Amino acid sequence: MLIGMPPAPLETLDIPVEGMSCQACAITIEKALRAVPGVVEAQVNYGSRSAHVVRERERASGALIAAAVERAGYRVPPDLDGGSSLSAQLQFGEAAEARALSRSRRDALIAISLGIPVVLAHPLGLEHQLALLLSVPVQFIAGWSILSAGLRAALRLAPDMNTLVAMGSLAAWGSAAAEILAPGSLPGAEQHLHAAVLILAFVLLGRWLESRVRERSGDAVRSLMELMPAQVSVMRQGKPTDVALAEVRPGNLVFVRPGERVAVDGEILDGSTWLDESTWSGESAPVPHGPGDRVRAGSLNGAGAISLRATGVGADSSLGRVAAAVRAAQGSRAPVQELADRVSAIFVPAVLLAALSTCAIWLALGEGTALALQHAVAVLVVACPCALGLATPAAVIAAVGRGAREGVLVRDAGALQRLVGVDLVVFDKTGTLSFGRPQLASVEVDGIERDAALALAASAEARSEQAVGRALHAAAQARGLLLEAAAEFLSLPGVGVTAKIGARSVFVGSAAAALERASDPKPLERLLAPLLARGETTAVLLVDGQVRAAFGFGDELRPSSRPALDSLRRQGIEVMIFSGDNPAALARVARELHVERARGAMTPQAKADAIDQLLQSGRTVAMVGDGVNDAPALARAHVGMAMGGGADVAIAAADCTILRADPSRVPLLIELGRRTLRIVRLNLSWAFGYNLIALPAAAGALEPLLGWSPSPALSAAAMALSSLAVVLNSLRLRSSSLEPREHGRI
Repeated sequence: MLIGMPPAPLETLDIPVEGMSCQACAITIEKALRAVPGVVEAQVNYGSRSAHVVRERERASGALIAAAVERAGYRVPPDLDGGSSLSAQLQFGEAAEARALSRSRRDALIAISLGIPVVLAHPLGLEHQLALLLSVPVQFIAGWSILSAGLRAALRLAPDMNTLVAMGSLAAWGSAAAEILAPGSLPGAEQHLHAAVLILAFVLLGRWLESRVRERSGDAVRSLMELMPAQVSVMRQGKPTDVALAEVRPGNLVFVRPGERVAVDGEILDGSTWLDESTWSGESAPVPHGPGDRVRAGSLNGAGAISLRATGVGADSSLGRVAAAVRAAQGSRAPVQELADRVSAIFVPAVLLAALSTCAIWLALGEGTALALQHAVAVLVVACPCALGLATPAAVIAAVGRGAREGVLVRDAGALQRLVGVDLVVFDKTGTLSFGRPQLASVEVDGIERDAALALAASAEARSEQAVGRALHAAAQARGLLLEAAAEFLSLPGVGVTAKIGARSVFVGSAAAALERASDPKPLERLLAPLLARGETTAVLLVDGQVRAAFGFGDELRPSSRPALDSLRRQGIEVMIFSGDNPAALARVARELHVERARGAMTPQAKADAIDQLLQSGRTVAMVGDGVNDAPALARAHVGMAMGGGADVAIAAADCTILRADPSRVPLLIELGRRTLRIVRLNLSWAFGYNLIALPAAAGALEPLLGWSPSPALSAAAMALSSLAVVLNSLRLRSSSLEPREHGRI
C-alpha cells in the first residue's frame, strides 16, 4: 500500500458452500480462499456448510473467490459481487442440501441392496465371481462420490476423510478381486470383499442419516424468511400492483391488505389498523397503528388496509437483518473449537502414516499379507475427523436456532461461550427493566405557565427518539397545545436535547446537565425537591439559560423484571442497575426489585467506565440495555445484550439481541450458553475419546490380549455412527427445557 493512501474498504461475505463432506474439506477450502489476493480473512464451517470471507472488494472479486473454491472441488452461488440476496443464497444452500440428500439416499440404497448379497455370498452359495460382479456397482457407482473426492484431495496433496475411505475400500476390494480373479495371488484376501462393500455401505448410510438430521438445522433461518411474502402490492399509477419482493425498493409505496403479512419495514402514510407484532414482541395482542407509525417486516395485518413507504426491504429489513445474523451466527466458530481444528488439520496425514506403519509391523511380525492388509484398512476407515469437525458447529447451529425460536438472537459462537462465565449482569433501567414509556406525572415551574413550559419542551423534543421526549410530546398533544417548529436541533445522548424555538434557546435534559448550563441554578433545587421526594424521573427545562421548569415522570416496571432477576440470582449471578435516571427514582425501582447495587445519574461514558472497572476487578460482566446511551457499555462488556425494541446503534453494539422486550430472556440466554458449552465439551470428549480407543484397536493392539480386533466393516460402522452421535447429541438443544438451573446444580 502506498504511503498516505487510505486502507482499502473491507467487505464481509457469508457464502454457502456445496460439496463438503468432512472437516478436512473445510480446511482445504480455507487454504484456497486465503490464497486469493485481497482476502483478508477466511473461515469455513463444516457444520453449517458455509464460508465467512473478509475481502478487499476491488482485489478479491466474486469471480476470483468462486474460481478458487471451484478449483478446490466445491461450489458457491454465482454473482457474489452482484449482492445476491439472502433468499437467493438460502435457496442455493437448500438446493445443495437437497441434492446431497438425494445422492446420499440413492447411493446408500444401492450399497445396501447389492452389498447384502455380497456379504451373504457364502451362506447363499454364490460363487466368488458373482459376488465380485455385484460389488462393482457398490464400489464404482454408489461409492463414486467418495472415490472421486478422495482422489482429487490426494492429487492436491490435501488428503481428507474421503481419501481415507477411498483407500480403505479400494485396498480391500482390489486385494479381494486379485485373489478371486487369480487364485493364490493373495491367499485369504477374497474375504476382504465383504469388508469393501460394508465400508462404503456404512459410510453412505451414515451420510444419508446425517443429511436427514441436518435438513432440520436450517429451520430457524427458513422460518424467518418464510415470514416475508413472495409477492408485495406496490402502488403504481394509483393502483395496487402485485410484484415480487425482490423488485421493491426503499421509497416505494406499499399497500398491505387486511390479513396480509407486512413484507417490508416502513412508515404508514394512510390508513389505520391493528398489527399482530408477536414476531418481535412475543405478545399476540394486536397493537393499533396509524399514519406516521413505523412498522416492521413480519408483522401480521389485522382488518384495516394501510399504505406505507418502504424504508427497509429484503435483507435490509428488520427481519432480513435478523435472518442474516442467525445464518452468520450458525456459521461462526467458537474458541473451544480451535483445538479440534488444529488436530483435524494434521489428522488425515497422521492416519495414512499409521496405516502404513500398521501394515509394516504386522508383516515384520511374520503375519500374512491378508491380515496385515486387514489391519491397515481398518485403521484407514475407523478414523473420524468428521466428529471433531462437527463437535462445535453442530451444537452452535442447534443453539442459535433454539435461541431464535425463544426470541433471542446470538450473533456468534464466541458469545455463547462467554455467556458461560458470566457472574454479574448489569441492567439499564428505562426500556429494559421498565417499559420505557414514561408518562408525565407532574410539572413544577418558575416564572412561566405550566402549559407554556410543556409546549416549549415538547417542541424541542419533537424530533427526539428518547422516551422522555416522547412522553413530553404525548402530554402536550393530549392537552391540545400548539407546538412550534424547532431549529438547530441537537441530541446529546445521556444529556438531553437543545433547539431553537423562535428566538429562544431551549434545553431539555437531566438535572446534572441543567446545573452546568444554568446561569442561575438556585431555582433548580426547589423545583426538583417535590419530584425527587415522590421518586419520579426528572427532566429540566432551560430557556435562554434560565431554569423554568422541572418535569416528573413515572415508568411502569415490566411484569417479568422481578422474576427475571430472581432467576439470575438462583443461577449464582449478581445483579446491578446502571441508569441515567435520578438516584431517588432509581432507588425506588431497586427496592421493588430487591437489587442492592444501583447507580443513577450516569452518562454513557460513566456506564462504559464503570463496566471497565468491573472487568478490571476480575468480574465477567454481561450488560443489558436498549438505548443509544447504552451502546458504549454494551460494547465494553464481555457480553452485550440489547433489547430488540431499542435503538439500532445499541443492537449493533451488542453480542446478543433480545427480540422480545422481555428481561426473562436474559437468564434463559445464559442457560442456553451453559447448555451449549456442555454439549460441545461432550461432543469433543466423545470425538477425541473415540479416536483414542478406535485407532489402536483397529491397528490390532487388542489382539494379543483379547484375541480380537475390529474388522474393516465394523470400523466403518463405528466411524459413521460417531459422526451421527455428535449431531444427535447436539440436536438435544432444540427440544430440551431451558429452565435455568440453580447455582451449583449440574
